[in-house]
Amino acid sequence: MAAISVQGLTKRFGDVLAVDQLDLEIDQGTVAGRPYRELPDPARRVGAVLEASGFHPGRSARDHLRVLAVAAGIDPGRADQALERTGLAAAGRRRVGGFSLGMRQRLGLAGALLGDPEVLILDEPANGLDPEGVHWLRGLVRGLADEGRTVLVSSHVLAEVAQTVDQVVIIDRGRLVAQSTLAALTAGADRAVRVRTPQPDALRDLLVARGARVALDGPGQLTVTGATTEQVGQAAAAGGVVLHEMRFERSNLEDVFLELTGKKGDRS
Repeated sequence: MAAISVQGLTKRFGDVLAVDQLDLEIDQGTVAGRPYRELPDPARRVGAVLEASGFHPGRSARDHLRVLAVAAGIDPGRADQALERTGLAAAGRRRVGGFSLGMRQRLGLAGALLGDPEVLILDEPANGLDPEGVHWLRGLVRGLADEGRTVLVSSHVLAEVAQTVDQVVIIDRGRLVAQSTLAALTAGADRAVRVRTPQPDALRDLLVARGARVALDGPGQLTVTGATTEQVGQAAAAGGVVLHEMRFERSNLEDVFLELTGKKGDRS
């Protein structure tokens, strides 16, 4: 499988330091074993979708892809295959200027797939997609990875990312915070019991006395860590506390991100 290596990457936007000496490895080696600039046929090695722009509004989607293919030394016939794979076959002869944001996102993906690359780099690929499109994207990304490709997805929508990825890289203020498999990252996170009761104060006191950590999340709602559902139920039964609802939850990727970046409790 192709791999990605980043070493000492720094990026500034004016006075803003967006990436600060970032090092990370996805498997081993650089792209196809060499720096990107040395690749003789980069479009066949790496496909990238960085933003849904750069299209000539008067050109059809099919012609746009054919131009990209010719420039990259790829068979222009690949344009129709890429349109088919990204669900744009029926819109191939339409002018891109009339495309929605979601359709432009799909066209960007089609362009990235022209060279049948080993590595795909996608920045916010779900941006502008409707729910059906998001579902389709999950299947596409998962399918590309299952074919043996390396797919790097950059996104702020962590709940969506968590449904697709195998490995997670968390970057905060331009620096690497964590790199791990999704399973390992979330396995070490807090597990919580959510409780709804008309007697929250009484239940909180009972649980705190047993060493649990309890937070009031709203009227009659508690979040309990450091105790299982069985222990919460036992404490409630012993104290005569009525429970209306109780469920177990594992911290999701968003919770892990907020914990690791020191932003837990600040969701503004």
